[in-house]
Amino acid sequence: MEPTTLTAPATTSASLTAILILALGSSVVAGALGHILTGLRAGATIRRDHYAAAVKLLVARIEYPYRIRRRTSDDPEVLNALAAAGHDLQERLVETRAWISTESTVLSDVFDHCITCLDAPFKQACTDAWKAAPVTSAAQMNLGGFGMGNQQHIVTTMERTLTYRFGHRRLIPAFLLRRLFKRHGLLP
Repeated sequence: MEPTTLTAPATTSASLTAILILALGSSVVAGALGHILTGLRAGATIRRDHYAAAVKLLVARIEYPYRIRRRTSDDPEVLNALAAAGHDLQERLVETRAWISTESTVLSDVFDHCITCLDAPFKQACTDAWKAAPVTSAAQMNLGGFGMGNQQHIVTTMERTLTYRFGHRRLIPAFLLRRLFKRHGLLP
């Protein structure tokens, strides 16, 4: 008897190779795509957190004169705490400005415009608050006409522009975004 060698037909070998390559290739593509999408989500989360901190900073600037005005004494501990809060506010402002300027030049302009609009009323309200005597009763906590007035429109301006840093709107080129913001009154 003659020895026989068993071999698979060539088409079966080529088909198995093609299936194996497709399976491995799709796994690599799926892994790479998953890695890219995870990176995009992480980037969006970081942006969201930083922009939320920027809006929180605008609100903190609006509220800071009220904290000064509602102080209950002029004792050194109270004054030190208020001064520390003011310094912290300034440090966060510089940090936020720096981050936004690296993330988006257009949003940096919007944020700077918001801060500029708040500056004069902020400084005046702080000056008035420091000149006022400390609060000594619960009734004095109601400040009536004191403060910067309604500045919600500035916070709203920042919030409206933030929607353009997420999703498909993020793809709008800066020059078009700037034009859009000017047309809608979000930038001067």
